[in-house]
Amino acid sequence: MISRDLVGGLAAVVIGAVYLYFAYQLRVSALDDSLGPSGMPRIYGWLLLSLGLILTAQAVLSRLIGPPPAAGREALRGEWEGQGRRIAWAAGLLAIGAAYLFVVEKLGYLVSVALLILAAATFLGARFGTRLLAIAALGAVALWAIFALVLGVSMPSGLLGRLGV
Repeated sequence: MISRDLVGGLAAVVIGAVYLYFAYQLRVSALDDSLGPSGMPRIYGWLLLSLGLILTAQAVLSRLIGPPPAAGREALRGEWEGQGRRIAWAAGLLAIGAAYLFVVEKLGYLVSVALLILAAATFLGARFGTRLLAIAALGAVALWAIFALVLGVSMPSGLLGRLGV
């Protein structure tokens, strides 16, 4: 049977390799500093790939020098117990994030982030009500202010831009 460490290690290796592929595709500009725009993504990619390789090697070595197969099968079966629910929970959070990416251009940053905060908090168990709506609205305004006003990042205006707000 396959251990969670082996699956996690192999997943980290694949994700790290894909991340590195895209990090090395980032354009270089004459205005870049010594690290450049791809510097941190490359570092993150190499770290993820390396940690995935270490976790994979650890899983393989523990299987080779671990307990006898009969005791090992029972331990591995217990290790995977309840993982389907956790995977579905993570997939739900991923779906919320993906939905945000699909609506941010049409609805705009401010509305989309408010909906993202609202959806994620509700999914994670927060009770829907006026308090949660206020947190979502104030959180969206705070994030917009940080990125748009303080950092000068242009954000999609979407629905509010078309309304003239």
